[in-house]
Amino acid sequence: MATYNQKFNKDDSVLRHIIVGFLADINNKVYFHRQISANERIAVDVPFYYSITGDDQFLRDQFLFTTASGPDCSPDKAAADANYDAVPRGVASLTSMSVDAAKLVNKRTPGSYTKMNSEGAMEGYVAEFNMIPIVMEFDIEILVSSTIDAFKITEAIIKRLYKSNYFNIEVGHLDEGTYRIASYYAFPDSYSQERPLGFTFEDKEEYKITFTIEVNSFIPSF
Repeated sequence: MATYNQKFNKDDSVLRHIIVGFLADINNKVYFHRQISANERIAVDVPFYYSITGDDQFLRDQFLFTTASGPDCSPDKAAADANYDAVPRGVASLTSMSVDAAKLVNKRTPGSYTKMNSEGAMEGYVAEFNMIPIVMEFDIEILVSSTIDAFKITEAIIKRLYKSNYFNIEVGHLDEGTYRIASYYAFPDSYSQERPLGFTFEDKEEYKITFTIEVNSFIPSF
């Protein structure tokens, strides 16, 4: 079997494809410049990740400090034996999902999709879809190291991503049918910046930029 035709359990989730497409579109778009010397100026990229738990410290403790317990004490190849707490970085957390019934106008819309037949050739089909509109709300938290970085990142978000951004995702599998779904997300009109005032020896305080993004997409129903 060819690598492009491999079937995984994650391929059946449309919501996962939407999240991956959203992170892929927002990644590498937010960056700012930092003057590190009198004659050197560099671009600092802000990567975005999806938070599978609500606690970043749990992820670092469970996955970044794992070492093998073998006789040679060699580190585990699947995890890094260090604290890779990258700053700046953005973390997206899915907080809610709802069906936008007001946008559901036509229950049956003709659409096309492609499918691989038994001989390994791609064929095009036309069927009626019920494109159910959904709204996915994400809480975005960007961790920065200083107030000036928070200002620069906020300006970069407004200049490059405000207000609507469109992206397409490929959903499905070659054996069952693949189709493209159009999605878009909108940035809010207001941003909040948190500045820590209390410091302790146990916790690491950081500057944060927090806001909410709504991703509008569809779940197709044949």
